Amino acid sequence: MSVKRIRRSEEVTNAKALEILRSISNTAQQLTEDQRKTLDYLEKVTKRTPEEAESLVRQLVEKFGFTRVTAIQLVNLSIESIDELRTALSYLERRDYSESELKEIFKTLTGQ
Repeated sequence: MSVKRIRRSEEVTNAKALEILRSISNTAQQLTEDQRKTLDYLEKVTKRTPEEAESLVRQLVEKFGFTRVTAIQLVNLSIESIDELRTALSYLERRDYSESELKEIFKTLTGQ
């Protein structure tokens, strides 16, 4: 059994992970069981293109000062309400947000 080394690590959105797994599955390479399950899951939950997701991550980082990891998590969660956003941020960030900040972040996330 050979040991594979990690050559590079990068946080990516679910949309980007889906794109990567689809490209692997389109080659002659066979997906592992875990990769197939992940692909199935991502096809069900991913609602944005990789470009849309990455653009949204950049906006969240630039506009609100989130770390890239936090911005990716917010994009991946597909938040549907300000209460969901408040709950997610309570786990992701170590600060409280005003109602107006939450509304602005929610507006950016949902395009509403």
